[in-house]
Amino acid sequence: MITRINHITYYTDLHSAYIQFLGCNFNCPWCIRKLTPWDHHLSNNELAKLRFQGLLSMDEFLGIIDNAITKYGLEEVVLGGEEPTIDPTLPIIIKELNNRRLRIKLLTNAYEINNQLLNELRSCIDCRVVIGIKTLDPNKHIKYTGKPLESVLRNIKQLLENGVKVIFETVLIPGLNDANDIEEIAKYLASIVKEPILIIDPLIPIPGTPWRKPTQEEINETMNRASKYVKVVMHEKIGKPSKIIVLYP
Repeated sequence: MITRINHITYYTDLHSAYIQFLGCNFNCPWCIRKLTPWDHHLSNNELAKLRFQGLLSMDEFLGIIDNAITKYGLEEVVLGGEEPTIDPTLPIIIKELNNRRLRIKLLTNAYEINNQLLNELRSCIDCRVVIGIKTLDPNKHIKYTGKPLESVLRNIKQLLENGVKVIFETVLIPGLNDANDIEEIAKYLASIVKEPILIIDPLIPIPGTPWRKPTQEEINETMNRASKYVKVVMHEKIGKPSKIIVLYP
């Protein structure tokens, strides 16, 4: 059984593995994966050494995970990269990781949440789903992702109704998804979930696109406005682990 997993890194200080899936059902022009197909926290020297070696089979993947548990004390896995939910084996992956008593964090755009995946998430005590909200403007959403917003909002509601633990994420993009837009996202989240958490990522500019990195003043304004409705977390303030080990390829 072949997965869509093509890259795994291990963060020693966090005891956490970042599992990256290949392929996405969105086509966001600001996506950081357009800069590199690998974990962008790796050094330039590490990135230069990496070469695609194929998608992992389920047995190969679980072998890497079991080895990381034994060798490094793995405690948590983050499922991300491009879009994990397009992998038909994702429900099995979550079940196997849950059986190993690992904490699981699924990063997703929530466009495709099938019943099998929903059931696994619902029964997983240590699962968290981080949903990236690109925009609440339906026209912008379909223009920049190629997919309608309605499916995302419907699946968010379905996850919440089934008791799945959900937090949210958005990218601060001056001129596209700025303080006004993110304040509206925060208001919306406060209307559908109690004590919502919103991660705000400042844009890392992609060459050839018209959007720039937000200033510190814009970041501060966005945080202040959003924090009236949600608990705000900024990735840039979390800090970086001291060492990253490439487990695959």
